[in-house]
Amino acid sequence: MDLDFVVNADWVAGMLLASIRVAAFVIASPIFKAFPATGRMAMVIVLGYTFAEPISGSGDIAVLLVGGFTNAVIGLTLGFLTGLIFYLFTVGGALIDFTSIMSAAAIFDPVSSDRVTIFGRIFNIMAITMFLLLGVDRMLVAGMGVSFDAVGITGTISLSSGLADVALELMGRMMIGAIEMAMPALAALFIAEVVLGIAARFAPQSNVFLIGLPVKLFAALASVGAVLLLVPETLDGVMGIMQDTFKTGLLGM
Repeated sequence: MDLDFVVNADWVAGMLLASIRVAAFVIASPIFKAFPATGRMAMVIVLGYTFAEPISGSGDIAVLLVGGFTNAVIGLTLGFLTGLIFYLFTVGGALIDFTSIMSAAAIFDPVSSDRVTIFGRIFNIMAITMFLLLGVDRMLVAGMGVSFDAVGITGTISLSSGLADVALELMGRMMIGAIEMAMPALAALFIAEVVLGIAARFAPQSNVFLIGLPVKLFAALASVGAVLLLVPETLDGVMGIMQDTFKTGLLGM
């Protein structure tokens, strides 16, 4: 019995272009960086197959190049903009580490291929875990589906200068959110610095530097619990900003 295996070139080209958009989004989004490389590849293939549609002119190299570039720009833009606000957890933890001199114990993170601080890494992993439990990954996948409805696989885009303003606004909100989340620990560490400064003034013969190391470390560990209480409210705000950013990013393209 002979079996004929027919491959539709138009459908394969459509799957390739859809996979390029999904891959660009996964690369630019900090949330999916915590996934293993095999999981990210499987996600790209599955979503590329899901969002694929046959395209005409699959044999035209110019069409494929333009379509690949367009889909890469869409994926990178949406992944970067929606993930920018997520960095507030890493920044907030880094502020605590820097103030409490724990930044000296920075470690290499194999996921991001960069050196990260202790609290910055802890807050980042905790935020990603809670995001996955709340279904943010499914929300982002749904947003990708909306992007294919808004701009087709072979559609054209016109990047608006307003996207730069959106990125700058998100950067400011990220920094403000990081400071607000880390404020309890920063306040406790500031008080510890004031007390140590007064002690150095009235007892200059004492080695305040050596005394201050364990004092600031204890203040950071004692106040980080108050920071954790602010994480759920911060997560809720970040999810809302991500949804709004998806809409704004698509309108800007």
